[in-house]
Amino acid sequence: MSFSACLLLCLLGSLLSSSWAQEGAQNGTKPEARAQCRPGNFYYKQYCYQLFYNYVSWDLAEVVCQGQSGPETYLASLLSASEGRIVSTYLSRKGATDVWIGLRTTSSNGYMVWEWSDATPLSLPLWDGHNLNTAVSSNDCISMANIWNTISRKSQQRSCTDALPFLCKYQAGY
Repeated sequence: MSFSACLLLCLLGSLLSSSWAQEGAQNGTKPEARAQCRPGNFYYKQYCYQLFYNYVSWDLAEVVCQGQSGPETYLASLLSASEGRIVSTYLSRKGATDVWIGLRTTSSNGYMVWEWSDATPLSLPLWDGHNLNTAVSSNDCISMANIWNTISRKSQQRSCTDALPFLCKYQAGY
């Protein structure tokens, strides 16, 4: 992507994101005394989560996330079953059914590999107990799906160009 196109997407994301943010909710856990999230964001174990209801592609969602607090905000990585359950409960209470998170395929040495957008190491199985499909294309991303269905798989492999709401994650301020 050219520099001017990237700059345009970043500016667009930053400009529009302030009207896209929706209020979050506390998840019932007690935050650390000094932990700070932006108003309306959800706190869990040293991280803040912000849900955006606008339907956009995975790439634009990542640009909007990074436009929120700079380069340390990304589409959410879900690294454990407990984090997945807490986030799923939060999203369910907010009425979300399917949202982008930060897992997508990238090319590495001629192979397609799954990676979190925040560079957190990928461990399998995923938070929902499932493994990723190894037949991936260069444009596959994962959404958190079936949020209201408690017995269904929570990860959904799909084209990154699909338009979905999205969930950003950033480290809480201290």
